[in-house]
Amino acid sequence: MFLKKKKVAKATSLALASALLVGGIPFQSAASASTVESLATHIDHSKFNASTVTATGVAGQTASAYISPKLDTDSDDLVSVIVTLTNQPVAVGQYALKNGNSALAAESSESAIASQQTSVASKAASLGINMSVQRQYNTVLNGMAVTLPASQIPKLATVPGVKSVFENRTYYNIPDAEADNSDKAFDAVPLKQIGADKAWEKGFTGKGLKVGVIDTGIDYLHPDLKGAYKGGYNAKTHTTDPYEDIPNAKLKLDGTEHGTHVSGTIAGRAANSTSEIVQKGIAYEAELYSYKVLGYDPATGKSSGSSAEVIDGIEHAVKDGMNVINLSLGSDGEKDPNSPDAIAINNAVLSGVIAVIANGNAATNVPGQYYYSNGSPASSQLAISVGAASSTSTHMTAKATDTVTTDVTHQLNVMSWVPFHDDLAPELGSDPIDAVYVGVGDTQDYKGKDMTGKIAFISRGKLTFDQKVKNAKAAGAKAAVIFNGNATAAGVPILDEGNPALVSRDGNVGANGYLADGYDYVPAFDMSGKEGREIARQLLANPDKTLKLSLTDIVKTSERGDTMASFSSRGPLAGGNYDIKPDLVAPGVNVMSSLPAYGKANPGVSYNEAYGRMSGTSMATPHVAGMALLVKQAHPDWTPFDVRAALANTATEISNLNGVQYDVYSQGAGRTNVDLAIDTPAVLETVDNITILDKNLTKQNIINYNDNASFGLMKAGDDVKTEKLQVKNTSDEKLTYTASIVMHPNVTSDILHPVATPNVNDIDVSLSGLTDGSLLVPAGTTAPFALNVAPKAGAADGVYEGEVLLQAEGKPSLHLPFVVNVGQGVPSGFGLQDIKLTNETISPNGDGIKDSTDLTVNLSADDVNYLDVEVFGLDDKFIGTMLVKTNKQDQNGEYPMFQPGLIQLGPLTDKYYDAKGNLKTLAPGTYKIAVWGTQIDKDGELVLDNNGNLVASYDVWHSFGITNNSTAQETVVAAAESFQANVTNITAINQPVLTLPETAGLKYAVTASSNPTLISNDGVLKSLPKAGNATVDLTVTVSSATDPKVKSTARATVTLTAVSPKPLYVKANKLDRTFGLRASVKVQDSPFLETPSNYNGNIVVVFQLMKGNTPIAITAVNGVHLDEEVVAQFPSAAGSDYWIKVSASDSLTGNLTDVGNAVAETQVLK
Repeated sequence: MFLKKKKVAKATSLALASALLVGGIPFQSAASASTVESLATHIDHSKFNASTVTATGVAGQTASAYISPKLDTDSDDLVSVIVTLTNQPVAVGQYALKNGNSALAAESSESAIASQQTSVASKAASLGINMSVQRQYNTVLNGMAVTLPASQIPKLATVPGVKSVFENRTYYNIPDAEADNSDKAFDAVPLKQIGADKAWEKGFTGKGLKVGVIDTGIDYLHPDLKGAYKGGYNAKTHTTDPYEDIPNAKLKLDGTEHGTHVSGTIAGRAANSTSEIVQKGIAYEAELYSYKVLGYDPATGKSSGSSAEVIDGIEHAVKDGMNVINLSLGSDGEKDPNSPDAIAINNAVLSGVIAVIANGNAATNVPGQYYYSNGSPASSQLAISVGAASSTSTHMTAKATDTVTTDVTHQLNVMSWVPFHDDLAPELGSDPIDAVYVGVGDTQDYKGKDMTGKIAFISRGKLTFDQKVKNAKAAGAKAAVIFNGNATAAGVPILDEGNPALVSRDGNVGANGYLADGYDYVPAFDMSGKEGREIARQLLANPDKTLKLSLTDIVKTSERGDTMASFSSRGPLAGGNYDIKPDLVAPGVNVMSSLPAYGKANPGVSYNEAYGRMSGTSMATPHVAGMALLVKQAHPDWTPFDVRAALANTATEISNLNGVQYDVYSQGAGRTNVDLAIDTPAVLETVDNITILDKNLTKQNIINYNDNASFGLMKAGDDVKTEKLQVKNTSDEKLTYTASIVMHPNVTSDILHPVATPNVNDIDVSLSGLTDGSLLVPAGTTAPFALNVAPKAGAADGVYEGEVLLQAEGKPSLHLPFVVNVGQGVPSGFGLQDIKLTNETISPNGDGIKDSTDLTVNLSADDVNYLDVEVFGLDDKFIGTMLVKTNKQDQNGEYPMFQPGLIQLGPLTDKYYDAKGNLKTLAPGTYKIAVWGTQIDKDGELVLDNNGNLVASYDVWHSFGITNNSTAQETVVAAAESFQANVTNITAINQPVLTLPETAGLKYAVTASSNPTLISNDGVLKSLPKAGNATVDLTVTVSSATDPKVKSTARATVTLTAVSPKPLYVKANKLDRTFGLRASVKVQDSPFLETPSNYNGNIVVVFQLMKGNTPIAITAVNGVHLDEEVVAQFPSAAGSDYWIKVSASDSLTGNLTDVGNAVAETQVLK
């Protein structure tokens, strides 16, 4: 949080003057137009995590491509970067081709991309850029991984065709959270929990489908994986061998195992014939591919990989034809929706690949960062992001006495045991067992100690519980007792009861210490901190004392599952709309799966114990990937959006052990049920127009058929907001759903800062587009309707949520969660909220169009007298200060507090001051701006409390963009963003459905259709749906009349309604304007009938001459035969504003005033 960056250890002198802009930062006085010296020039922003300013920020310097602020272009060091180019990648071209956008498809051809990449490399060489191309991408990203001196990056950014230059980011597998069968045994609990067993009974096993696991690799020699594994790629070595990293003590390599565990959950085949247990995956007959993008790094002790390698893995997976890709990896600190990896994920989805991504394990890492803790690439709006839930589990308790504190009976929780050895009483006996105090249980703590047959007595701290228990077994211990507590960074247990590090650690460890069974474990027990520390203190004070423990009264119980894992990262999605993430949750706590035994290095190794449990959203994600395969097998024509919707629509909403339902930012739509997702004949989706940045950093619209809805931030008494919804019936039978709204009156919140759910009756919620509360959806059609939300005038601030529920007899119910934030919304900063910009993106080129923006912010705190506007990169690193504001000093020299309410700041341009007070210019790109509020005294010093912290510190964030658009580009972009569709025709075949604007200097054209069968790619109505309604999304391209290359796009949604087809059809032959107006038509059998009409009645063809919208003349021809040419002549109709409307009926009066029954749809000839 930005708040943390604003904490200071001591007061900083600000020495205010009264008249001038000494530092140059705009300083605004609320009471006077005069300016005073800038505060921010005297604030050492380095203590606020200021970053080094890159060359792209120097005033006056411009670049044609975006350069990541993380790149230090003042350095001559060689750096690895990702260079993205302007042409769209192949996957986008495939998507464009499906939607009829041939121009974009051509731009995205492999030859066009190769040509552009060659051109860029050649141009760079001609400019003297010492650039080495390491990798080239064309499928989900048009770009190259290159190495060059950092100082040459600005020159590279000027090369035509270069769009952006990003650092080659490092990625990690989502770390395992501290753990809280055929004839062979396998863990069937999570499989039954998600309905996999029922899906198998229906014949869905993933057969014939491909899944790509993008991770640390795979031990493809594991008996449960060997038959499933079909190939892969190693982005680390550029080979086709994605084997896990093998442990190597000499090289200090621990080896990797993450990808093998993930792979087993998806596609394990339960084939190990010599082990006690086997691993059976959810899609156990799917073809398994592995893409190794992460490897063990001895420096960090983690599995990591660069963004270049992750993109490389995605590229190969798409090219290899994967139906589903699994990414149990990510970066909690990276949330940029337009970073190279996010672009690659989005384009993979647009090409038809289902992407399933771990939401992260960061919910409890930092107090106050519970919400917004999800990372990237789970932040991709088109992927399925997955949270972690628990499964039903076995738990045990025990009692213990000891020989040191003889009057105490300890209540213990069992943390771990060995598989198939959960009857601990005979394993351990009731006699006292020698125990040895081993500190935190690190490897060196066992040196010189004989642990054979003894209990390791261990303090909590430094190591994970998993590692403590494994170390105890490796040392020869019979069991372990771990007492609650903490340790110093050096690994020394903290035993002083007054130490603040022991707050909340007096009792037992509890659920966070639950490990369950594992072959690397010994029986381990959890003791209360206060009791354990007392034993440890006495042992240290009396070295000659002997510790013995007696373990008795071991009782086994079962704890229900379907509770959220505390570590599972929460939403909402960053970006200001409070979008719901994760999409859904799946089993991710103590998941049993395959582990590597590294048979490649040791061919004779046994795989009998190559199994273990892990916890994390990394483990939940492959459950969903496996389910996605089963759903795709059952519904091969479904899109990635449809699969996501089916899994979410049919999920089960879950509650905590107190029966309180988890909020939507914790569980999304709920815990998945694959059998119901398979059974549903329809899906319920929103129709969301979301924006991305195109090659010119201009916002572009695409359609996201989402599985949840967010109404963003609203205020009490706001007008109604509407969310478009649709039910897509993919079956061959008519469906009727009863529609209702179910509000969630009591849900969870931040576990450290709980708040009550506001009164849901203070929100007006309704559905429109229904018939008597029901929705009729004919076979193979889509039925639109809408969700309407309005907070009442007295609605309290808070997060309101509910769901749209559709029910049909004999069919799975469908639900879609929605959320509306009123007032402050989800806590993301206190005291300041509701930033609004007049222009989200500016192009400060001096043409008077979007050269600057004003900012307004709502101040609710009453202890703020200082505000500044600061700019950050998308990595949340400080770049500089744009503006400072205070009230004018009063007669006592004090700075009065701002009155709560709406405060205006601005104008803001691309100018800012860095931490050293140097005036600089923001390069084109996307940034975040933060308004910070605090308190200063009359001497200009920050006001601190007794602990040296600021007495007031509030911040609020918003996105902000800089472009180098020309005036023409800005004009086109503004026209596209303000475009409103004018639908003027939904019945006349072969006529345009839209009337497009006619604006000087601009051209409008329909360039793509989501359903060319109904409306062509140029916007002409070709047919009507056979039944029900159909929604067609049209892409409208706005371009400059003088430079067609300058263009932007907008979206138009057209709803068509089926009508009973007329028996005949008027076919327009010709409209001749040589001499007046001459129309020629033929009447034929309707092409929209399944069988010919065999019409034998009278036919009258009526020609009506129109001028604009005014009827001018009419003529008719009676007794027309089928396929007979019929002609009408209007000699005096000269001019382009004349046109003819043609209709056909079965009769007409002599004076042409009474038309009989229409036998064909009206045609328009223009």
